[in-house]
Amino acid sequence: MWIWVVLLVVVVVLVVVLAQARRGRGADVSAERIEEFDLRLSHEARVAIGAAIARGRKVLAIKLYRDSTGADLETSKAAIDKWYKGIHG
Repeated sequence: MWIWVVLLVVVVVLVVVLAQARRGRGADVSAERIEEFDLRLSHEARVAIGAAIARGRKVLAIKLYRDSTGADLETSKAAIDKWYKGIHG
């Protein structure tokens, strides 16, 4: 009986560790990588993204950023989070 308890504890610990590791992945995008993609944005794209952020439409802003720069989802989300902090403080 005690072996099942130990096995259950090991499984729970493993699930918690994997969940924490997965949650922490978003912070790995460097500022240089974001700047590299920011340079690809046209003035019109910047205005559209800024308007989406100002209206609180982060998902739309991420989509516009991805479409305009070709960045992956993780980089686009990190860039929009950075923009959002700059606009909303």
